[in-house]
Amino acid sequence: MTPRNLHKHCLRCLALVALALGGLTACHDPGPAEEAGREIDQAVEQARERGEEAVDEAQDAIEDAGDEVEEALDEVDG
Repeated sequence: MTPRNLHKHCLRCLALVALALGGLTACHDPGPAEEAGREIDQAVEQARERGEEAVDEAQDAIEDAGDEVEEALDEVDG
């Protein structure tokens, strides 16, 4: 391949790559896999939030029980 043919070949390859990249960025509509991924992300986030709420509620219940135990011990020592 002569340098001139190589240059033309490289330019054609670059043009094809540019067209391909342009075509990929033009596909803005989410496909079913992307939609499913978003739904999974939302479900995971909701589950994480519910888990945090459950932990907070459990901690509150433990603190309340501890307070009740302290009060009962104070009455016994009273």
